[in-house]
Order: sequence, then C-alpha cells, then structure tokens
Amino acid sequence: MVTVENGFVFREPSEKSRDVMRRDVKSISPSYTRSYGFAISHGKGSEVWDVDGNRYIDFAAGIAVLATGYSHPRVVEAVKTQAEKYFHIGSTDFFCPQPVRLAEKLQQVVPIHNATNPDDKLTYFANSGTESVETALKLARYYDNKRSHLIAFYGAFHGRTMGSLSLTASKYTQRAGYDYIPGGVSHVPYPARNEGDKWTDAVAFIEKFVFKKVSPKEVAAVIVEPIQGEGGYLVPHDDFFPRLRELCDKHGILIIADEIQSGVGRTGTFTALEHFGVSADIVCLAKGLGSGIPIGAVVAHKDIMGKWIPGAHASTFGGNPIACAAANETISIIEESLLDNVNTLGSYTYDRLTKFMGDHPSMTRVDGKGFMIGMDFTDADGKPAPDFRNEVVNKCYLKGLLTLGCGTSGIRFSPPLVLTRELLEEGLDILEHAIAETEEEMFG
Repeated sequence: MVTVENGFVFREPSEKSRDVMRRDVKSISPSYTRSYGFAISHGKGSEVWDVDGNRYIDFAAGIAVLATGYSHPRVVEAVKTQAEKYFHIGSTDFFCPQPVRLAEKLQQVVPIHNATNPDDKLTYFANSGTESVETALKLARYYDNKRSHLIAFYGAFHGRTMGSLSLTASKYTQRAGYDYIPGGVSHVPYPARNEGDKWTDAVAFIEKFVFKKVSPKEVAAVIVEPIQGEGGYLVPHDDFFPRLRELCDKHGILIIADEIQSGVGRTGTFTALEHFGVSADIVCLAKGLGSGIPIGAVVAHKDIMGKWIPGAHASTFGGNPIACAAANETISIIEESLLDNVNTLGSYTYDRLTKFMGDHPSMTRVDGKGFMIGMDFTDADGKPAPDFRNEVVNKCYLKGLLTLGCGTSGIRFSPPLVLTRELLEEGLDILEHAIAETEEEMFG
C-alpha cells in the first residue's frame, strides 16, 4: 500500500512519518525541497531507518555530506571527546589546537597551484559551502582590487547567499528577484562530455565572447565545479582544465575550484580536480568534510590569502572545535581506507549503470567518477523526462532506496564512502527494478 499526502509519497507504515511531515509544513519554511515522505529515525553506515521502522539503503548521503556514513564510531568519539572539553572558544580571537591540526592536514591533502610545499598554503574556516564560496570571491577580489568581474558556468550551483547566488545558474527559482553582485558575472556553457551537439569548448567561448565585453584585466577569477553537481553530475572534457589553466595564467586570472560536493574523497581522489592534472589557486570545501557536522574551508596559496590583514575576514563560528574534530577524524578515515573503496566500487557501479543503459531505453547517459555518478532519463523522442525521473526516485524510496535527482531529468549516485559491495548490489537491484517498472507503466 502507498499513501500520498500533501503531494508526498509515503511508504507504509507511515503514521509517524506523516505526523512529522504535517508538523513540518506548519512550522518550517516552504522554500525547502522535499522529494518524498522519508522522516529519519537513525542510521548506521550506509543504512538508515525512518521513524516508522522502515529500513533503507542510502545512495544520497544527505546530498554527498555523510562521507563516513551515519554515526561512524570514530567520528562520534572525536566529537564526544572534544565536546567534553569545550564547545566553542572563538577561533577569530584565540588560538585553538583543533583548527590548527585541520589546517595542517589540508595543507597536506589539497593541491594548490604553484604551491610546492605544504607551508605554501593557508586555510580559512567557514560553516557551510556557500560561506566558503563567499570567502573565495572576497579573497579573489581582495588579492587584486582592480579586478572585480567573475566568470562562472551555466548549470552551476555555488550556494544561495548573495555573492554565491550571483554565480549559481542551476535553476532560476534559486535566484529569482536578486540582482548580481557589483562588478558583474559572466556565465558560459559548462564543457560537459556526452552533451551531443551543445557548445562544449568553454575556453574558446570565454576568449571569443566574454573577452569581447569584459577585458581580461577586469576578471578576478573563474569559479568552476570540477564535476558539476546540481547541474547533473556532468564531467568536463579531459582537455578543459589544462586549457583553462593556461588561459588564466596568461591573463593573471585566478581559478577557484568549488569542491564542495566533489571533494573530500568523493571521486576517488581527495579533490576531483586531481583527475585532470591541474590545480586551482583557491579551493572551496564543505559537505563531506565534517561527516555531517557543519563546516566549510577555503584553501589558497599563501601569496593570495596571506594578503589579508587581521579583521579583513572572519566568522564567529568558523573553525568551531567540535566541527574541526569531526573533520580531522573524517580525513584520517578517508586516507586510511576509503579512497580504495570509492575507486573499486565506483568503477563497478559505472559499469553496471552503463549496462542498465543498454537494457533500458529510457536511460540515455551515465557519467561520473568514483561515488559521484549521474544518470539521465529521456522520453521516446529523446527529450528530458523529469516526470519519469521523479517516478523512479519515488519507486526507489518505496522499495527501500534513498536517491535524489539532479539536473533536468537525472538521478545522482552519491552514497556514503563507506558503502559496502553487498549494500551496493542490493541498492542497484532496487534502482533497476524501479526503472523497469516505470518504463512499463509509462511506455507500455
């Protein structure tokens, strides 16, 4: 039996879940997007249970946040140990061991352009992805105050605060009614492979069109997702980043890599940009960094971030010791074992989803790296099929698999990095059955 209430599908039994939903819609902003009627009770590893006792496999990880899964015992212990000492000290005003330790770790694992030694890098701590992006924008414009223009990409999602919102170009509803930040932003097509006849030479587009209206000397930075997230889990052409690096170096333009969704081991390397053989001047991190504890970070070359003077930028809660403790343990766990797991199971998943595409005509694209893989669905005429995608997502939920959409008609594979082969197989079986049933119902 399936229950639909207030437009949400519920898996039975659902009395407690529906009660949470009813209270939610009466008390929480309607700006949040909810896909279906899941109301969490607790989780362990890559499995989660709702308040009615139904069990699920998680292929979404809280939007690519739960790097070490639900309540990893080592992260729990790290948080508990720090919480028993103190919750907060104010890293803007006092010295604190946890953020220092985390900054030193990030110096080791985050590649930065022209940084030959770890000491060539500096880190700023924020509380979220959008704060990290805001920091990067301010830093890039502070570095050369004669440059204020920014270049971003269509389909990008960089956050919802005013500066980052000017860069976001994923859905018009996200920025409706808000002007762009002073200095201006130019958007260009994202150079995704497997995009048919669409313009994919973004570097040529910048040179041919953007630099016709804005002098390169006015451009502070290009901000880009190494693999585009909300835009559809799109992977760029292999030559894009080397050519972009060459263009930016030629004109003294900084590259900001938004690794908020793609970073912290999700693609099988600590940062996704490592797959393309180049590095950015500024790197933004968040999501998976704290395994669910809110934290953001910006890592940059010391020649760039070192120009800031005391008071130029700060955050009361940035570098919170509990969040840093969670991040320190998260990085240790990822380095010890999870990158191999992501690469091995990610390759298997890519191959199996590619086989799905051969068996199911509704499925027309599979692309990604590691545990960041997207799949698209189209109708019989080859047009994007968001209704089909939404039905697959609902069916997965009803069968015990949590998924989330991305792009116009895609589904993302972004599970916890601790996902096991056994749970992966079970989840992929559910996904394929959901696709087959939806094809039968919609296409006959």
